[in-house]
Amino acid sequence: MPVYFVREGIKGPIKIGRAAELKRRVGQLQTSNPVTLQLLGWLVAACDIGLERDLHSRYANHRLRGEWFSISQDEVLRELQRSNGFVPKRGDAFEIISYDKDGVPEYAGVCSWADLEFYECCPFCGCLCGMHQVSEYPLHSCMNCGEILEFSGPGASEA
Repeated sequence: MPVYFVREGIKGPIKIGRAAELKRRVGQLQTSNPVTLQLLGWLVAACDIGLERDLHSRYANHRLRGEWFSISQDEVLRELQRSNGFVPKRGDAFEIISYDKDGVPEYAGVCSWADLEFYECCPFCGCLCGMHQVSEYPLHSCMNCGEILEFSGPGASEA
């Protein structure tokens, strides 16, 4: 089962829990909560109970009540990056939202709550393993889902 991070509101507390069906679980939590909840991300581990217990222990000094913690989204992002976790991907990740001063397109991005580049987070599956350069060509591949992205331009050599 995935171990998830759900935030209450924009800067509210964060719940660390586990569930087999994330969308369903967030819906259940939302039913009893007047503030909009946002799934920040999730981790997949061989021992989900152990991972959840470890995270609860790590943030014990920030526990508000039960599985709700006063931690920042930056701390959540660090946890997700440390273990190649996942963020819920946006449907419009490839939508061009503007162009920089050199005319290079800027995209909506993978994640709605964190500014992640394609080499940090796969725009296809949301894995924080990122896209890795395949060869000297401007091709990048996700280590998780195997999708290939052709990209050349600023940031391409950083992958």
